[in-house]
Amino acid sequence: MLFDLPKQDKNSKLDTLKFRLWLINIKNVDIDNFPKAVAATINAIPVLPGAYFKYLDARTDTINPNAVPGQAPLNGVLTLSPVIDGISKQSLTWVYENVGEDFVAIWERCSDSQKFIAGNGCNGGMRFAYTSIGRQEDGTAGIASTLTGGQCPEPILFYDGPVPVEPPVPVAPDATTFALTPKPQYQLSENTADTVLTDITNVTADDIGRIIEILGTGSAHPTTIATSAKFILNRGLDFIASAGSRISFQITKTETGFAFFEVYRA
Repeated sequence: MLFDLPKQDKNSKLDTLKFRLWLINIKNVDIDNFPKAVAATINAIPVLPGAYFKYLDARTDTINPNAVPGQAPLNGVLTLSPVIDGISKQSLTWVYENVGEDFVAIWERCSDSQKFIAGNGCNGGMRFAYTSIGRQEDGTAGIASTLTGGQCPEPILFYDGPVPVEPPVPVAPDATTFALTPKPQYQLSENTADTVLTDITNVTADDIGRIIEILGTGSAHPTTIATSAKFILNRGLDFIASAGSRISFQITKTETGFAFFEVYRA
């Protein structure tokens, strides 16, 4: 079928953008009932009861989705190349336990929140491997990895449905700090008065490089996150955690302790 294809907007130019990544082991998906794409789009994922996607703390500018022609003329092979910042007990354990495992992967384009998906009954899932552990090209320590799919006529598809993830950790109303946990998401509450989040506690050296996400809830008195020694915000713009908003931070080490660098907001 041939149809008019107008000039694409800048958000569609994948090689210039940053992404976020979620994974679920293909064993936790009902592959036999995986929906077929309509207009190159999937709208739901048949995740098995009690299973969830997990967010992979990877550098958002390294995921680099790239599909190349397969051996069969109508097939393509997709590779993702996430780099995990830092080397910790937690990150090495995750890598070693998942080498050779197959995943369904969802990644989100940060510029416009459009999601994409790969890994299903067609290509057998995206197989995880690491390519280097140690010094990366930019001189920092990390773990370079790949997720490689099998041959498939549709190696990349749009995803317009929800990402089934564990419920976020609730933050108490009027809280100016909250404690970090192993979970990646934190849900702020409606406050009784204007509230400014000043710190995240319980951070250790093993958390360096992690990316966490804070979800907004407030209406009359939403929590504000302002630029400070703790929170380094893009262009110094305050974040107002109103209902439906969200912001992600990467945990880093500074001369005075730990800090949180914004990597994404919506």
